[in-house]
Amino acid sequence: MSSATVVRDPVCGMDIETAAAAGHAEHAGQTYYFCGSKCKEKFDNNPASFLANHRSRSRKVDSACQR
Repeated sequence: MSSATVVRDPVCGMDIETAAAAGHAEHAGQTYYFCGSKCKEKFDNNPASFLANHRSRSRKVDSACQR
């Protein structure tokens, strides 16, 4: 039996399985996963703006997230 690894998209806050992620990026030695290409693009343009609030974001999905 395999178990899925669930992580939070640092841009929109959506919980996603790493195997189903639309993309991923490496930053400061850590891998971040994204629900869609728009979230990855936003992160790639300015990772620091999303990482400052990454741990404190609510679990509610951002309605502006466009996969």
